[in-house]
Amino acid sequence: MTRYDPNYYLDAANDAEMIQRAVDAAAADGVRVTVPRRNLRTGQDIWIIPQAILLHSGSVVALDNCHLRQADGCFDNLFRNANARTERALTRAGRQYDIRIYGVGHAVLDGGNHNGLIERNSGQDGRPHIIVNTMLHFHNCERVTLENLNLLHPRWWGITFHYCAQGRVSNIRFMSIGSAPNADGVDLRTGCNGFVIENLSGYTQDDSVALTCLDHGFDATMRVEGMDDSIHNVIVRNITTASMCAQVRLLNQDGKKLYNVLVENVQSACELDPADPKAAEYEYLAPFSKDYALESRTTWAAEKPYWARFEGDRRGGAGVRIGQDHYYKDNDPKNRARLGDTFNITVRNVQTSAFEGITIGGTLRDALIENVQTFGRSAIPVYFGAGEYDCIRLRDIGSAWNTSPRDEDLAEGTLERYGDMYGYAVPAAVYFHRAAVRGMTVDGVRANAYARAVFAGDGCDVRLRAWNVQTRGEETKLAEGEGLRAELRD
Repeated sequence: MTRYDPNYYLDAANDAEMIQRAVDAAAADGVRVTVPRRNLRTGQDIWIIPQAILLHSGSVVALDNCHLRQADGCFDNLFRNANARTERALTRAGRQYDIRIYGVGHAVLDGGNHNGLIERNSGQDGRPHIIVNTMLHFHNCERVTLENLNLLHPRWWGITFHYCAQGRVSNIRFMSIGSAPNADGVDLRTGCNGFVIENLSGYTQDDSVALTCLDHGFDATMRVEGMDDSIHNVIVRNITTASMCAQVRLLNQDGKKLYNVLVENVQSACELDPADPKAAEYEYLAPFSKDYALESRTTWAAEKPYWARFEGDRRGGAGVRIGQDHYYKDNDPKNRARLGDTFNITVRNVQTSAFEGITIGGTLRDALIENVQTFGRSAIPVYFGAGEYDCIRLRDIGSAWNTSPRDEDLAEGTLERYGDMYGYAVPAAVYFHRAAVRGMTVDGVRANAYARAVFAGDGCDVRLRAWNVQTRGEETKLAEGEGLRAELRD
């Protein structure tokens, strides 16, 4: 046994100190730390972590079939880079490099019993900011690699980056069951670029992947002097999760830019097609299990859960969500994203049973949306909310033959029922709600029999050209809605 093995430190005060001392020694000598399954200090196959393990430039941590569980009542991350959230991290000189955490076999990072810190009480009555509840936090880092990990019961967001570059997050499995509201999977926040996020599975109660570029609140305190604050050059691919919100979300406000993003191969996880008549005969199974390997108990974050969760026939909000007319600084509309702030976005190969396949709001320029296929109880394949859009190309948009929206999706009053961000007057393959669109082309779109129109809208100003239009309903119109002009080309 060497001093790079946590079990070398049997005199440590707790399990986190054992691992930390091994990490410190390994960083000094440029070698890897391996956390084994068995904890020799306690004789147990579990490591209880009461404070964050701090990682240095060059730190490599292998988690060998081990289970790390956050201690009850602690207010800290499980891992973070050593400079994160310090004054040094706000400078170029404080940048850290080449950090890697990877799992061997079945490695579990476990949030355990929730500590009661949620967004509604963050920073109140002596509580810290909720950033301490993200399981892994990296701030001002370059070349961070996270792979082959199981995140069980995260207390808030699973993995969070601020001002990081050239990272890779791959082969991550999530299980969030009531342990926390707004439990995202992977979050790239302001100032991140050059990332590949791939091969995510399981259940994230909120967005599975979120690229969020803001300049207010906590994000503003993470600003690194002299470094670019946009989010750009990001690839998100192979996302096969269940999420109550969006599987992939892109959002920027406050004058921040979000561009050069590729999202591909997104599938809603499901045990059975929700529209299959046999579905009612089966117990509903989300992609998690009470008997998850290395099962660990958890408690609710709030006495009365107030966040949506999967049960019955509930569905996610969207497969991919781009932009939103909300979340800007001081809630002042002058700080919303403007045309040109969000551009060069490609989304392709989305198969989703969410309420809306692709939801777009606020603004978008120079984008390609292609091969979007909805199924199950989905209602609208592509939805444009209030905002301004320019040079959008849609290709091969439609729904599976047996897609069956809920009765309320087809009833009168959907515009009011689903609100200003998601509501529509009539079901359609592509819908525009108070959207101003120029330079849109549509090559290949299919409207099912329940759709009243291929293209529909309300309060909109839309000009588009379309080719290869198909309808399954004899009475389905090409276009419906004042301000919507659709030119059909041969």
